[in-house]
Amino acid sequence: MASEPLSAADRALFHAHLARVSELAATELAVLDAARVRSYARAAVFLDAGDRAVDCGIVLTGVMREYYPLADGREVNRNFAGPGDGVGSLSDLISGEPSSSSVMAETDARVVVFPWRVVRDAADRAPGWSRFVSTITERLYLAKARREYELLALDAEARYLAFRKRFAAFEDDIALRQVASYVGITPEHLSRLRRRLADARAE
Repeated sequence: MASEPLSAADRALFHAHLARVSELAATELAVLDAARVRSYARAAVFLDAGDRAVDCGIVLTGVMREYYPLADGREVNRNFAGPGDGVGSLSDLISGEPSSSSVMAETDARVVVFPWRVVRDAADRAPGWSRFVSTITERLYLAKARREYELLALDAEARYLAFRKRFAAFEDDIALRQVASYVGITPEHLSRLRRRLADARAE
């Protein structure tokens, strides 16, 4: 995939997205001066399962998909990331173990990419980065708990409605089969469910 330095506009947007997590001083932001923008064509790989996760990033445009590849060739979707969202398997970045999940572009995408170790090392020295790592770790835990609740306690319709609420900004960019995988049903079941919900709204 193509890689290029951040333009002034990209840098301003990148810093604004980081500030949504934790306020960072200019001196703290300087540790990411070497960050690059990578352009991903649809289906291009950001991280392959089995590889060691070293990079993370912030999506500028497009949608990225994180999934578990299964032994039988199927894929189970774990998460989607759109503009402003973080990308990369945080649990694998923290553990240092070979990644259990893969990340690829669901659409053409542009992502600001930087090494996780830079952020981790900065957190030992700078309070802003320490808050940043603490906040995203807390968010990861809460997202994992919410996802477990949905899969274990909600029916298919409620899971789909939760998906629509969470990813409303870019739902239309995600292929139907990928939505079905995230919700935990077949594409056929999802099509029937969507028709039933549309009919109910029309009444």
